Amino acid sequence: MEHIEPMKQLVFYISIATVLFINTVLSVQTFFEQPRSHNATVNSTVIFKCVIQNKAGEVQWMHDGLSLGSDRDYSGYNRYSVIGGRNGVLEEFSLKITDVQLKDDGEYICFVLRTQSDPSIKTDPPVTLNVLVRPDPPVIQGGSLQKVTLGEHKNLSCTSANGKPGAEITWYKDSVRIVDKVFSVTDRNEEDHGKRIECRASNAVQIQPLKALATLDVQFKPSITLKVNITRKLREHDYVRFTCDAKANPSQITWKWYKDGEFIPGESRFTLDIANLNRDDHRSILMCEGENAIGVSRATTTLDIEYGPKFVNLNSHIPVDLGTSVTLTCEADGNPLPSIIWRRGSYPDALSTERQYTVHNIQDHDLGLYKCTASSINAGFAPIDAEIYLMRKDQPKITSSKIQYAAKGSTADIECKARSVPNADEVIWIRNGKEIDFASSERYSFSETRKPDGVINTLHVQDSDDDDFGVYNCTVVNSMGLDFMAITLNQKEILALSYIVGGVIGGVAVIFIIAIACVLYHRYKSSDNESYAETDSNTEIKKREKSDSPTEFQKGTLMDQWRQDLNFHCPPTDFDEVYGKMNGTESKVTSGYGTLRSENYINGYDNHNGHLFSDYIHRSDETIPGESQMDNGVHQYGTSTFRSRPDFNKSSDSDPYQLPPADISTTKLATNV
Repeated sequence: MEHIEPMKQLVFYISIATVLFINTVLSVQTFFEQPRSHNATVNSTVIFKCVIQNKAGEVQWMHDGLSLGSDRDYSGYNRYSVIGGRNGVLEEFSLKITDVQLKDDGEYICFVLRTQSDPSIKTDPPVTLNVLVRPDPPVIQGGSLQKVTLGEHKNLSCTSANGKPGAEITWYKDSVRIVDKVFSVTDRNEEDHGKRIECRASNAVQIQPLKALATLDVQFKPSITLKVNITRKLREHDYVRFTCDAKANPSQITWKWYKDGEFIPGESRFTLDIANLNRDDHRSILMCEGENAIGVSRATTTLDIEYGPKFVNLNSHIPVDLGTSVTLTCEADGNPLPSIIWRRGSYPDALSTERQYTVHNIQDHDLGLYKCTASSINAGFAPIDAEIYLMRKDQPKITSSKIQYAAKGSTADIECKARSVPNADEVIWIRNGKEIDFASSERYSFSETRKPDGVINTLHVQDSDDDDFGVYNCTVVNSMGLDFMAITLNQKEILALSYIVGGVIGGVAVIFIIAIACVLYHRYKSSDNESYAETDSNTEIKKREKSDSPTEFQKGTLMDQWRQDLNFHCPPTDFDEVYGKMNGTESKVTSGYGTLRSENYINGYDNHNGHLFSDYIHRSDETIPGESQMDNGVHQYGTSTFRSRPDFNKSSDSDPYQLPPADISTTKLATNV
């Protein structure tokens, strides 16, 4: 019992305290339900809940520290009202906002004023109304056509105003997202020209993004490609068009062309035509230049032109001393570089394939013609030949006629022609024992023609009279010595007009007589042929009788046969003429191994060997070593001749082609068999 009594007392006291506590709490004003923050869009309705228990004081709603009204009186705000009623100790003072506007955004507090018995209470922390606003459509600064320059920094700006929260800006290029900033920079290249740029704006209210569009106008200097209309390798004489293809913005381009750095005037188009490519254009650098408002660009190409062989710096006549050595040089330009073959005269055998060929210990038989052939056959070009002559050095030898003629009163021309290797250093004219001074003379002048093997110096005497006829001395000097000749100038007789007329009449008469004789001959021949129209047997007998006696044609054949048996012919004329026709070339004079054109040399047909070249001889029945015996089906033989018999040799200056007199005792005449 003693223990139970204290327990009862404790329960009693606790019950009393609980009742007192409940009474105290229920009698003090307090929040039964407090408001919560809201997000709201414009034109929507929002309700902030506020339920008070044991309300004793006045209730006020405050917006950003400003009282909106008291208890339920909010007559100053049409869109604001307090709703709710009383339910026992609970009373509702909820704030209702209709047609929400952006200005409604802010903090709200439900505040209960204190009384003598109750302290004031308010919602803590304050609640907020977050008014959400759709953003305005985005705008790209600069407009719908955005000019950007390649290689320069460019900012693109897009704005979207009045959004709450602020709009999120994203960038797209041809519907592909590239950045997500309000201000962004995009890399530019030529391919971006004409591309579409999008600026998209969205927020919590505007879920579907709003868009602004712009087109990129990427401006750049010309991008040039230099092309040629020929796909194969360029060749000399080609007609070529070079074209500069260009991409540029703006597209207005000013064109210029340069060759090896030099401006080409008059060429202002994007194409350049060269009507005839030249070998000198090989390895030239061709450049086209295009300029627009943004800048300048250039494109270049190096010309690679194929062209055939051409000899350069060729020394075609080389004076030499016997016993010495000489190096012959054959330089040929070409693309591709030509190959070189050295040959001796017309022989097909190659001496060398190097660009230089050396002849050692030169003797007489080494003098004459050497041929250098340059070829680029693989490139389709025809080979070319160069003729190089080795000529023996010697003192001059004058070959002019010792007697020359001129008409009185005319300009007398006295020719002094001399073979000279090396060429003459000086030609001196002497008249009456005195050297002619051309500088002080008004009537005397001279002209001179230099040739590889000598000189032709012609003295001119104006208005010649009797005193000008007579002897003139011509002296030719070179480094090896000199030669001189006394040349007599005689007066040329001029025929009287009566003689000329008589000669013309006589010539016409002779032609008339010959014509009559031909007519009579043909008539006689026709009647003679008719006399043979007999029986077949008689005709056969007559034909046999006629064949037993040589005709005029056969008589001529007898002499030809006699000459063939004795090998009597003149190579300088017959052989070279035939050889020239067979080979389709001009007839040349043979001189040992080499050949010379008579019109270009002092050495002529009559004295083509002389003392400059070797006196080479071989016979027709002896094959030239290394020479082909067949050329296009025709037998080729070397030049044949006879040397004079020793008893007929009169002088060392005799022409080696002079035929000896026929020895009738050893001659066999050809007859028809």
